[in-house]
Amino acid sequence: MREGARGVGGGERARLERVLVDDVRTLTYRTQHLAHAFAEQQAMHPTDVEAMVHVMQAETDGEPLTAGGLAEALGLSSAATTSVVDRLERAGHVQRERPATDRRRVHLRITESATGVAGAFFGPLGQRAGVLMEGFSTAELAAVHRFMEGFSAAMEDVERAHRGR
Repeated sequence: MREGARGVGGGERARLERVLVDDVRTLTYRTQHLAHAFAEQQAMHPTDVEAMVHVMQAETDGEPLTAGGLAEALGLSSAATTSVVDRLERAGHVQRERPATDRRRVHLRITESATGVAGAFFGPLGQRAGVLMEGFSTAELAAVHRFMEGFSAAMEDVERAHRGR
């Protein structure tokens, strides 16, 4: 066990652990508020914004998302997910695409229009984040990444346990 690990001793490490949890909580609600502001500006439902984020992330990861994958990510039924995709498609934010390798599958793709709208809204945040990260060493950024990745996985595990998945 590491020096000052959870439940042992206290001091600076215990304080930092509390502060980190508080920081994650703050980041979570600020993220939600920003996503809601984007949804309001675009006259979208917050679930549609979340769906757009999942489609964008899948493309960034090089693994196009299917409607079934989106339904799982959103925790929605296939019928509800179809409604979300239909709204996003009508708004010009996503398009359905059949890959040449398997015409039975349908991949969801983010449109250039959606990328432009999201970039205009979130671009200033990206710029500020870039400036902020310049103040960290590569090792510090790696440590932050390791923490965020681990915390995110813990949240996903707890959510799945609560949902019985």
